[in-house]
Amino acid sequence: MLPLSGPGFSLFEQNIPLAIAIVVCSSVAYAGGSTLQHVAVGRLVDPDADNRAMGLRQLWRLIRTPLWLLGLFTIFVGASAHIVALMMAPVTVVQPVGILAVPWAVLMSARIHRHTITRAMWLAVSMTVAGIVVFTLLAASAASEHTVLDPVAIAIGCTVICLAGTSLGLLGWKGPVQLRCLMWASGGSFFYGLSAGMVKATSEVIKHDGFHGMPIFWVVAPFLVLSYGIGGFMVQQALANGPAEITVGSMTTTDPIVAVTFGLVVLGEGVRITALTGVGMALAGIFAVWGVVLLSRYHPDAIKPESATPPEAPRVAAQQNS
Repeated sequence: MLPLSGPGFSLFEQNIPLAIAIVVCSSVAYAGGSTLQHVAVGRLVDPDADNRAMGLRQLWRLIRTPLWLLGLFTIFVGASAHIVALMMAPVTVVQPVGILAVPWAVLMSARIHRHTITRAMWLAVSMTVAGIVVFTLLAASAASEHTVLDPVAIAIGCTVICLAGTSLGLLGWKGPVQLRCLMWASGGSFFYGLSAGMVKATSEVIKHDGFHGMPIFWVVAPFLVLSYGIGGFMVQQALANGPAEITVGSMTTTDPIVAVTFGLVVLGEGVRITALTGVGMALAGIFAVWGVVLLSRYHPDAIKPESATPPEAPRVAAQQNS
């Protein structure tokens, strides 16, 4: 069992530099695992289908696929490291650093699928990374060392995030085809962002003796399980409907924004943030999200369907005239 403390070291003591270093490593594992899972999912779905959402039978086949399981294990390693980092630093600092998974995913996917990384794609990735870096620096400069555990506030915050994530998931299921990957991933990101907040809250709760009997434990524990389960389901649907880079990009952008907002508003980590800092974080977050939107627009998988449309028009017209 992993020791939670030792001579001169404790997972429960704040150590922001070490936490950031751990998250950088976990971002590589997360990008690699997501790319492997995207390849496995791509072998089960029809790329020409209007709606590539997977049913229960396909999901059952998927979870028995060795390549998908390897991706799951890689993600588990990254997620475990991420949880350790959350125990050592505020969620407002740790969560945004995961955006580094985006460039890793772009490089890995280009290597696997042998497509060229265009200038527009690199610009989109740079926008996303730059936005989240600024977001992280602003959050770290005003991060609080104390976490507030209010059962009512946590329950309300969790409910709002769940409703928002579910709404995005519905758009991924029935919305415009070109936006389904982004919407599925964004919905999953809301639940994963919530899970990060729940991990932080849980790590604070279990510091107390007899935490099993505390009402707050029975608020955070169910939401923790729920957010991971539903978030994972939505992410697989996103991988079935588009490239791994878009899924990873959306998750590592929306996820930290949701998690940080939860930490600031619900867990009381924003008590030292000024109005000017808050405006700067909001603008940096918008800049990062816009980078992901551009990545979904200029990715080769998004361009091919559009470029394939004009050549079909003369052929259809000729068939009608004949």
